[in-house]
Amino acid sequence: MAHKRANNEGTLYYREDRRRWCAQVSLEGRRLTKYARSQSECRDWIKETIRKIGNGLTFTGTQVTLEQYMPAWLDGKALSQRPQTVLQYRQIASQHILPLLGRLRLQEIQPPHLNRLYLTKQEEGRGARTVQLIHTVLHCILKQAVRDGILGRNPADGVQRPKVEQTEMHILSEEQAQRLVIASQNTRYGMLFYLALMTGMREGELLGLKWSDLDWTKGMLHIQRQLQHTKGLGCVLVPPKTKAGRRQIKLGLETLDRLATHRDQLELQRAATRERWEENGLIFPNTLGKPMSLKHMYLEFKSMLKENGLPNIRFHDLRHTSLSFLLDSGMPVNTVQQRAGHSKASVTTDTYGHSMGHSEDEAAARIEEMITPVAVKLQSKRGLR
Repeated sequence: MAHKRANNEGTLYYREDRRRWCAQVSLEGRRLTKYARSQSECRDWIKETIRKIGNGLTFTGTQVTLEQYMPAWLDGKALSQRPQTVLQYRQIASQHILPLLGRLRLQEIQPPHLNRLYLTKQEEGRGARTVQLIHTVLHCILKQAVRDGILGRNPADGVQRPKVEQTEMHILSEEQAQRLVIASQNTRYGMLFYLALMTGMREGELLGLKWSDLDWTKGMLHIQRQLQHTKGLGCVLVPPKTKAGRRQIKLGLETLDRLATHRDQLELQRAATRERWEENGLIFPNTLGKPMSLKHMYLEFKSMLKENGLPNIRFHDLRHTSLSFLLDSGMPVNTVQQRAGHSKASVTTDTYGHSMGHSEDEAAARIEEMITPVAVKLQSKRGLR
């Protein structure tokens, strides 16, 4: 028999017909009900529900489904996230999350629901990266539901984050990198390819560069924005994702000379197009001064590789090539980290650890030289004869 309690307090009893413990809490004249196999689980639910009510939970809030909650959450994200990120969230939600979980009330969502969703997507042949993005979106929205007092804990915290296989990295050899520079030096995109190899900058950072970012006297390039191509919005200039992304990169004299020549060529191009030119101050604009088309650049890049017998790499692999060259030459990790715009040195070593093999060999030889006594070295050499 149920034991009656005051409003916003719980009732706990055993249901013989269901062979389950039943917990109920009164809220705004209505009852919230929970069935569980154990009495302790029901007690915990009562405590958690009463706590959420104390934090402002309403009966209407307990009935909100994921599908109903999602639009407001996405609108909120639009105030703090990049347009491309919000667009990606919307696509992930509409294509993968809402069709399977949208009708569930937020309070009904449990870790097994998420695990089944991930498994279903894997069975559909979705890539590991897509499954991880699904998890990221769900974790964020459920975290906000906790902040709003609708949930006591985030169900996504009880699910192991799907693993993503690291994309295979392709590195050009020194000879191949030089061949690319020579083949492209008199082409429209030659300076872009060259600067990518020289600086290890990301594609969007390169295309977002303005002449005002370049300190000719100090030979310093300031990275403070990047170009994003967003569906429906076109090209937009946005700040770097992280604080580490806003950085300075030192340029050599050869690179500065090439940039000066590139600037002169742009001046001739602007004069030729006259009133059709739209000045945006970009170092790498299209033929009319506007942000560059990625499609045309990619096609030219791939064509350049094929025509010169070079590996079919991605444009982003020019960044990998540049940073790998620096580490392979013995450059300190912290220096490469700053140049790459990584937030931590561990990111650099985890990503480019394969390029530090020669440094390890040199370290082994040096420590042997420093520690091993001369007499031992001579004896060892005699023993090898």
